[in-house]
Amino acid sequence: MLEQQLAPRLAQTQTLSPKMQQGLAILQRPITELRAELQRQMSLNPAIESIEWKAELPMSAALPEEHVSGSVSEKEMNFNPSTPQGMETLSTDDADRDQFLKNMENFEPTSESGAADPDAQTRRQAFFDRQVKTETLQEHLLAQIPLSEIKAEDRRLAETLVYNINDDGYFTGSIPDIQMTSGMVPEAHVLAVLAQIGRFDPLGCGGRDLRECLLMQMEKLDDSPWEDEVRALVDRHIPDLMANRMEPVLEDLKIDAADFPRVLAELRKLTRHPGRGFLQRVDPSIYVVPEVYVVQTASGAWKVRVPEGSLPNVVISSDYRRMQNDRRIDAEARSYARRSVDEAESLLDSLADRQETIRRVAQAIVNEQSQAFDARSLSALRPLTMDQVAEATGLHSSTVSRAVNGKYMATPMGVVEMRRFFMRGIATDGGGDMAKTAVMNRIRGIIEGEDPAKPLSDQSIVEILKKEHVVVARRTVAKYREELKIPGTRERRKEKIQ
Repeated sequence: MLEQQLAPRLAQTQTLSPKMQQGLAILQRPITELRAELQRQMSLNPAIESIEWKAELPMSAALPEEHVSGSVSEKEMNFNPSTPQGMETLSTDDADRDQFLKNMENFEPTSESGAADPDAQTRRQAFFDRQVKTETLQEHLLAQIPLSEIKAEDRRLAETLVYNINDDGYFTGSIPDIQMTSGMVPEAHVLAVLAQIGRFDPLGCGGRDLRECLLMQMEKLDDSPWEDEVRALVDRHIPDLMANRMEPVLEDLKIDAADFPRVLAELRKLTRHPGRGFLQRVDPSIYVVPEVYVVQTASGAWKVRVPEGSLPNVVISSDYRRMQNDRRIDAEARSYARRSVDEAESLLDSLADRQETIRRVAQAIVNEQSQAFDARSLSALRPLTMDQVAEATGLHSSTVSRAVNGKYMATPMGVVEMRRFFMRGIATDGGGDMAKTAVMNRIRGIIEGEDPAKPLSDQSIVEILKKEHVVVARRTVAKYREELKIPGTRERRKEKIQ
């Protein structure tokens, strides 16, 4: 017989204080997102009087000193409009003024001949209507959160999950990290919210691997007679499919070989990269702000510099500082003022910690990858993991991950995302590791040197690499070849013949 009893039990759990949660959130945000977050903090905390970005000078500081003081130069004082030079200056000013007024709302559109042009305003408005901002995948998903069935209390969690979905549509974040920053939400609950995001448009965004991504898209096959077979194929046989092992697949699906092409035709209605439609066609480094600068000292060593002006000066209200100790006001008001000031000072501490953490992590990366900086080439990067940087800095690997998230480094090779310096190694016969970039460059070189009439298969490339003491699987070669945008053997043979 089962009985319910109350009994004391000791348990040890890990929870993050609000200050630690704020520090982790500040660390993870890139500088562009941090600006919006600080504005939000100022709107919530009345003790924050203003946020002044040091890198942004007021107009008075950017103007010449003579204009700041309100004075005019001797040349301006002696201006005479009746002289030829004065008349020329006035006519130039009038031409500039007319050119400027062409774009003003109250300007009457005219044709080149000077006659009234009723279609000019229509063409002008049509031009501005065409100037649209390309929506990113993350923005598209975030806009759907308030319209979805996700509960209001889970929307902040959903936003965090969306920020960890890459441009291909795959979830690349850490579930344990998100649990900690969200107040120890159960893993099952985090995965349930992620599954709801997978039903957003486009279907499949949020999958942690190819299997999850494709299963999230099964709604596309609701009317298909082969839906069950495709689901079983995706759920249990992706490795068999990629290795071209048909016998176990046909046996499990209980279909004839003649029907298998129909199953594959339905499978092709699903996409491996659901987020690709939102990829920007421009170089993202043009629009990013590097937070770290790498410079070479006179001795040849590489040093990291994090500019002080990259973060703002948070001004705490002197009135609130005075109120927290003023006995003449109500105790509750004093407590509120004290709490507001403490939160503002905590924000200042988090900003300072953010800069120091980014500097330490960046310096460790530069130290580990010094040969790439000496060669001024990303192809010289060595295998490097976040655990190695965490050990070198004394930080947790999750902290390292946050420190490099969305951050960019100005280097001799250009502006590079900090995550680019991390890569897993490929094992060699000698017991060492070879960087993924080096392996990909070698694959490119092998294919460029092949006989055009007899292109090498992926298995042949595997054998060549094996002779060079680089151990890779055929599937890995195929994956790297696709990343290099090099077609398969059949397509290369056709291209060479043509």
